[in-house]
Amino acid sequence: MRSSISYKNYLIRLEPFQRQEKRKWIPQYYFARQDIGSKGTDFPSQQYQFNEALQSEDEADDFALRKALEWIDKN
Repeated sequence: MRSSISYKNYLIRLEPFQRQEKRKWIPQYYFARQDIGSKGTDFPSQQYQFNEALQSEDEADDFALRKALEWIDKN
């Protein structure tokens, strides 16, 4: 599981979760635009929880990261 990733002046946080123990993983991400001049980041500029359910936490992380990068690239 990755904690956070910097990409094109954004800080992406991947937070997959399970609704019940031993169930599939739900991909989810949050990201905030990084302000180079400050000590932190702004409030999340985007967050999204997907309807997909994947077999592993790593698969959910990869899926959410791919979708977050796509969103940033388009906007």
